Amino acid sequence: MSEKIDLVVSSLAIHYVKDFEKLVCDVFNLLNENGLFVFSQEHPFNTCFSEGKRWIKDEKGNKLFANISNYSTDGVRESVWFIDGVKKYHRTFSSIINTLVLAGFSIEKLIEPVPTEELLLEFPDHRDLFHKPDFLLVKGRKVI
Repeated sequence: MSEKIDLVVSSLAIHYVKDFEKLVCDVFNLLNENGLFVFSQEHPFNTCFSEGKRWIKDEKGNKLFANISNYSTDGVRESVWFIDGVKKYHRTFSSIINTLVLAGFSIEKLIEPVPTEELLLEFPDHRDLFHKPDFLLVKGRKVI
């Protein structure tokens, strides 16, 4: 494809892609100079989980600590999300960022969102997001 574009956006799909390096290179090649790649994905603290219980809870069932397992090993993980056996690809934070930088992207913004007080009034169970963020948002710019 010889046409170039200014923006590629992906919402919560990147952690399902097996070959992240190829995807990043393909996006880079698709973009005009100064083009943007903006994406969200499950946070690496979520995608790393591979065994045991996800949370340490107190005697009342309140979540105290998130269990992080096998964080430093990139690779496929299976989880339950509506059905058993959903495949996700875990990458450490540094693997994600370094892959983008090596492809030629400049990282302009990273967000690890946490709930607002207004959201917590309506959904108090979301307080557990202060233990660990569920999502990672990245804004990268193609630089030459």
